[in-house]
Amino acid sequence: MQRRDFCTATLMGGALAVLPGIATRAIAAQAPDDPPALPTTAVKDLAARLRGRLISRTDADYEQARRIWNRSFDRHPALIAQCAGAADIARCIAFGRERGLLVAVRGGGHSYAGYSTCDGGLVIDLSPLRAVRVDPIAKTARVAGGAWNQDLDWEAQQYALATPMGRVGNTGVGGLTLGGGYGRLSRLYGLACDNVVAADLITADGKLLKVSAAENPELLWALRGGGGNFGIVSSFEYRLHSVGPQVLAGNLLYEPAQLRDVLEQYVEICAHAPRELALDLSMYTDVTGARHAHVLFCHIGDLRAGAKLLASITAAIKPRTDDVQARDYALVQGAQNGPAVSDNAEYVKTAHVAKVTPQLIDALLQERTVDIALSLSGGAVADVEPAGSAVAHRHEPFLMEMSVDWQDPNQADAKRTQIHAVWDRLVQFTSGFYGNLTVADQQAVDANYGANITRLMKIKKRYDPDNFFRLNANIRPALL
Repeated sequence: MQRRDFCTATLMGGALAVLPGIATRAIAAQAPDDPPALPTTAVKDLAARLRGRLISRTDADYEQARRIWNRSFDRHPALIAQCAGAADIARCIAFGRERGLLVAVRGGGHSYAGYSTCDGGLVIDLSPLRAVRVDPIAKTARVAGGAWNQDLDWEAQQYALATPMGRVGNTGVGGLTLGGGYGRLSRLYGLACDNVVAADLITADGKLLKVSAAENPELLWALRGGGGNFGIVSSFEYRLHSVGPQVLAGNLLYEPAQLRDVLEQYVEICAHAPRELALDLSMYTDVTGARHAHVLFCHIGDLRAGAKLLASITAAIKPRTDDVQARDYALVQGAQNGPAVSDNAEYVKTAHVAKVTPQLIDALLQERTVDIALSLSGGAVADVEPAGSAVAHRHEPFLMEMSVDWQDPNQADAKRTQIHAVWDRLVQFTSGFYGNLTVADQQAVDANYGANITRLMKIKKRYDPDNFFRLNANIRPALL
């Protein structure tokens, strides 16, 4: 099952660990470019100084611990540090710096670019850090850096509160938030990063900084969309909003013959959609070669208003399946969850679309080899000016995603080639991309930050001058 597969997912429905073998052998390098073998004594010392657990390749659970969600990435870090708190994170950063190790940061482990892991280096794994504390009076939530979306959604919904998170519940909040964070609530309340009011950040020199509008405000601006370039966030504080507990949500499935009409209607609906409405349209090809349209509908707010809007949509073009009904928001958020570690490999590219023209519609209808989705953006996302955070793309009303998955490793090159071919044909209709879901070269990454890149590079120079945190949509330190 693809992580964001709009085609098939429905809405129904403390002791110190001893490292075996460490006393007698060092951790060997993985490849010629990897650093030299790590001294046994240094590894033992790090293990003894962590409250969490340090896993090496000699541990029985190493194979399980090294896996991330996407099978596209089969990498072998020398060490995996499952951190129990900010102190563990700081000690691991120091260890990595002192030994020149490549360091990957793992939150939920869902990076589409494979940034959650590495070969021969150190993975700083935040997955044990999943605590959530909701203050229903202040309408805020303190969320540990390794938490999943559903951890926050579940706790906040006990008070009919929520904040924009992704559409898949078992995605990590860290990577999602730092890269922007689109979700069902974004048209009402902005991106996930827009709702960060404070964060605890451990920088490349091991310092723990409080980041907020009052303390280190430049870092707050940079964390809102600048990715993991400036340090490791051990906890976020989010602004919460009144949501639910029930929303009107479900699926509208259409016949292949309706595809053009549905796509054209979808664009028209989106042009006048209220901010309470979240819509995603996907186009997919079934085993017979027929191309289908699938709309995910979610109205946040008054159920009667949502029902009236739904009726106007289905009256114009009758779907073959309509299971939209009142559902608990927390369950809607978790309905598209796939396994935490997938059996499939997946490759995705995304792009912002300023206008869906007749030419783009024609081009979309000609594509049949990969899944393509158009998600409605805008609303509160566009209320923030491009210079208001690190996210430069604010005014485009659509986010287009193309994806493909596979199980046979021998198919990897062919599947990626499929995506690149579709991208080459459709990129003329786009304006930048969503960094969380797109792999791009350095020149493209720089350009995607737009006019914000100069300011981001200066902040990077101040807090990470050696580019220690470089497994990300990388911002290089300013030269001066």
